[in-house]
Amino acid sequence: MPKSNQTLLATSDVLESIFGHYKNISKRCPLKDIHSLILTIPLIPITLTHDFVKKALNTVSCYYLDSWVHSILGQSMLSKRKILFQY
Repeated sequence: MPKSNQTLLATSDVLESIFGHYKNISKRCPLKDIHSLILTIPLIPITLTHDFVKKALNTVSCYYLDSWVHSILGQSMLSKRKILFQY
């Protein structure tokens, strides 16, 4: 239990900070589609080290990740636009 004179970082402050970082990241995306970009949110509060990234790349294949994203998130707005305007 925190002492009465301690400053406590409230959960809403942390969430606001994470979503503020997410908004800055999403500005770089040409289409404002939350689709797979949402996967960046859990990476915001952690420090990405060389070993962390290497372990992640060796653990999960691109094929598995693409399959998972498609099964969980469905078709992206960009792929829908490509299908619509291909004719």
